[in-house]
Amino acid sequence: MRTSARLRRYLLLLERVRRPCSFAELRDHLDQYGLALSTRTLHRDIEQIRDELGAEVVYDRPSNTYQLQGPHEAMARTLQLLERAVLGTLLGADAGGIGRASQHVIMEQHGRLSGLAHWPVLLRAIDERRMVRVDYRRFQREHDQRFDLRPHFLKEYQGRWYVLGMAAGYDRPISLGLDRIVGLHPTAQRVPAKEKDMVRDLYAHVIGVDTSGGEPQSIRLKFTALQGRYVKALPLHPSQQVIQDDADGCVVDLFVVPNMELEQALLALGSSVEVVRPAGLAGKLRRMHAAAGLRKP
Repeated sequence: MRTSARLRRYLLLLERVRRPCSFAELRDHLDQYGLALSTRTLHRDIEQIRDELGAEVVYDRPSNTYQLQGPHEAMARTLQLLERAVLGTLLGADAGGIGRASQHVIMEQHGRLSGLAHWPVLLRAIDERRMVRVDYRRFQREHDQRFDLRPHFLKEYQGRWYVLGMAAGYDRPISLGLDRIVGLHPTAQRVPAKEKDMVRDLYAHVIGVDTSGGEPQSIRLKFTALQGRYVKALPLHPSQQVIQDDADGCVVDLFVVPNMELEQALLALGSSVEVVRPAGLAGKLRRMHAAAGLRKP
């Protein structure tokens, strides 16, 4: 069986079983995309999805339905990577398919995923828990900086990839943009397994990669009714909870680090969002709006 068809079927199955559905509904869903599904194929796919992707699709006998189970965030990451793999297979194995598609596709210009060549080395180092020596060129520095990095995660944010981990001389996890890495050297030094949980816990409350905002806080935002629809469809953060949603507006709570990326996201929304609390963040954004209005063109 072709890998492209198998990955497409995995993706379609996982998208559909995020909500309980019967075998007939699954079969009809795949049939819309020209993919056949038999009971035998479904059972084989469920087993392979569990073994290959770590995703658990469970059959509930009383309701005669299938549903995806497991941590929501982990499944979201799996689906995002699977979507990209499927896109690659849809474009074909030769460069001609990419060239033809480029004539009909409009993409964001703020990021070109530079630094992806470092993915294999970093992913292997993370998997084998090994330190890497990184030569890094920051935007604000003329000279390269060397890090003895204990990598734990790769994270994408606004078209750029970052490696997250601990480094010698730093008491908190740091992030390095892959596009700014000018040298990467694996080492034999092992990385403590317990560090991974600390890095994960910190970045679980971070929008973007900036951790300099201190500890996570409860942040309440009020959006206009129209903007609230977009925020519900594309949450600012996994911690987002809708508190109020009516004609007067949409109020949500976040539990995040009040960092630069959060400020930038809120500033970009202009008058369609109001910071209800904390007062410090609300005041800071008001000053930033005022300062922007005073700048001469």
